[in-house]
Amino acid sequence: MKAKLVLFLLATVALLSPQPLRAQAPRPVAVADFVDESLDGRFIRARRLSGELQRLLAQQADGRLRVIAGDEVWAALQVRSYTPDDLVYPSKAAEVAAAVGAEWIVTGRWTRLRLIHLPEPRTPPDLRHGSQDGWAYATLQVRVLETSTRRVLLEQAYSTNVFGLATPFLLQIAARKVLEDAAAGIARL
Repeated sequence: MKAKLVLFLLATVALLSPQPLRAQAPRPVAVADFVDESLDGRFIRARRLSGELQRLLAQQADGRLRVIAGDEVWAALQVRSYTPDDLVYPSKAAEVAAAVGAEWIVTGRWTRLRLIHLPEPRTPPDLRHGSQDGWAYATLQVRVLETSTRRVLLEQAYSTNVFGLATPFLLQIAARKVLEDAAAGIARL
């Protein structure tokens, strides 16, 4: 009787004990080149900043996502004679994603990339605090589409303002901050 009780208890413990988790294969994600509707995006090649988002996303996803090379996505667009503007249509975005084997496709649209120079201050240069003579602002609208269902998993605008020396480098800093925020948002999906 004791032997049966011991066997019963061992079987119960084996059933109730946590099972080792099987590692899931990383989810393949495609990131398309961005649409640039901004005034100053040309100074920093805003359309091609999707490559920076790919890199940041790969870093922040902790191995849960496999980011497909941008060249593969670009080639899939070219074969279909699509531009990044065409990916506003879920059917076209899903078609491109399926062509590269992606479960998700990330599209983006720069609506604001602007570098503003402040008017020359009346304060003598030796009395000024810092060398801030302008600011840059950036807004990127991001959409993540699930390929198989064409369901929108994320649709979000990310924005920031950065103050400093008004050069294209300041605009690049603003764009990078927005891309970091976007990558974090996508990585949480």
